Amino acid sequence: MPRGAARVGVLALAVVLLTAGCTDKGHSDKASDLKDKASACVKALRIVDLVPDPKKAEDYEKKGKELRELAKNVHDRDVAKAMREVAHQYGMARAEAARDFGRVAVWVKGTVTNIKALKKVCA
Repeated sequence: MPRGAARVGVLALAVVLLTAGCTDKGHSDKASDLKDKASACVKALRIVDLVPDPKKAEDYEKKGKELRELAKNVHDRDVAKAMREVAHQYGMARAEAARDFGRVAVWVKGTVTNIKALKKVCA
């Protein structure tokens, strides 16, 4: 076998080996789910405030809407649920800010708990 033909054969074998796993549907779905989860988590964690402030009620309404939209496109159920729970807390910000201080403290605690849950499922 000529030397050039051997190189072509080795190259062809390398291409076959490197692309062999690409057609495995289960494997490729898992990889894309991981990517979707990772990118969704990065986006969600950029949206949330790690220290909730009920004075930012208008901002939280917008952030809650962004989180709900993001949760619709996440394949990982736990991540989507955690995003929706933070969005729900954010949606309650305006009502809680209008109430007494005790209710605001409960809202802040609930929001912090939901943000921690989001961080945990994203880890």
